[in-house]
Amino acid sequence: MGRVARLLAAVTAGFCLLTSCTSFSAIEGVRSQGSGSSPGNDLRELLLVDEGNGISAIDPTTGSKFFDAHKGITSPGTSFLYEWSRGNSSPVATTLDPSTGEALQRAPLPPSLELRVASASGDLLALTEPYEGGATAWLPAGKRHTQVAVVSTGGEHDAREFNLKGNFEIEAFSTDDRQLFLLEYMPAMNPTHYELRRLDLQSGSVRDIDPPKQNAPERMRGTGRVQIFSPSGDELYTLYTQQGPNYEHGDGSIEHEPGQTHAFVHLLNLDGAWTHCIDLPMPFGTGSVTTHALAVSPDGERLYVADPSSGGLALINPESFKVVTTVTMDLRSLKSGSASAQVAPDGTLYLAGGSQVLAIDGESLKVLHRWNTAKPVSGLAVSSDGRRLYVSFPNKLAVLDATTGERMRTFAAPGVQGIMRLEDQA
Repeated sequence: MGRVARLLAAVTAGFCLLTSCTSFSAIEGVRSQGSGSSPGNDLRELLLVDEGNGISAIDPTTGSKFFDAHKGITSPGTSFLYEWSRGNSSPVATTLDPSTGEALQRAPLPPSLELRVASASGDLLALTEPYEGGATAWLPAGKRHTQVAVVSTGGEHDAREFNLKGNFEIEAFSTDDRQLFLLEYMPAMNPTHYELRRLDLQSGSVRDIDPPKQNAPERMRGTGRVQIFSPSGDELYTLYTQQGPNYEHGDGSIEHEPGQTHAFVHLLNLDGAWTHCIDLPMPFGTGSVTTHALAVSPDGERLYVADPSSGGLALINPESFKVVTTVTMDLRSLKSGSASAQVAPDGTLYLAGGSQVLAIDGESLKVLHRWNTAKPVSGLAVSSDGRRLYVSFPNKLAVLDATTGERMRTFAAPGVQGIMRLEDQA
């Protein structure tokens, strides 16, 4: 699954600095985007699922699809969903209510750029060039300049376009919508490391993180594997490892010495613009497979890191930046495909991947249950009351009893590649 969830009060028309500003007019009128029947009043939950080239909302009680968002992305916390579509003369971003599919507003987009992240406020979208040649945000291709555009979701202001000198990737907006955090890969044409930057959206200048707020190496190495937002949306957690494929280490065939760090969680505070690196002990980051999972508890007090390749599982306190507990266990069944992790309201950690779903005590990290699956698991979500697990398989969704692992229902779900989010309708 790609970035889901990843996403200027001071927006001013006609702003220009470093770049030219291209004018786009707002499109009048908004219509409903729902492709199916509207959710009934008794429906309490919707599953937002990844279909590769878009997001769909599915009723987990019947398997009915309510709406699609083509090339969709979500805001942190999933308060808003954004759909890319082709308008009469230019691309358009439509803001959707993720619980109903109702189109709330539209904004024209600059051509040739892709939606990348949305702000937590729901007011801004950031776009950049499409990836080419197998490149990703964490395995970048060499480039000397980067095109970035910031668009008001209501279309009230012209898009601001920035032609940045250097090789940049978008991370997230600050909570006040005044800055856009970026990763700068250096050297630009053949990266060996990266540094965190912030683009001031009023002045257009690219700045370093202030040294007193940089509780992480200025130059960082490793490759991002997975990232999630905190429940409040004001922090972004990214797991980095030095396994292959890796833009610096090639095939990942490096020696792992005891005491060295080969994996860390990068914490970016989007409110105060400060960072902290939380190093993970051995054996994290030493396996040959780059399947990993992150999960955060509903109260934001516990962050979990799973590394199926090495069997490592860690519990982190994000507030103190401390690794509270680590264990090594048999996670070999989760190594193939993608891994997923979710924390239930009662604190139980669920891990899924390959041919198994695991229930783990959230404090001791002891395995409570292992449930085998006939098909490889691609996604996981926990119901709001913690009683049901929603599990995705290739072209299929299943509902499991969270206590026994018993399969309660199964639905055909053509094209589903994973579960992005459970939207509570209560």
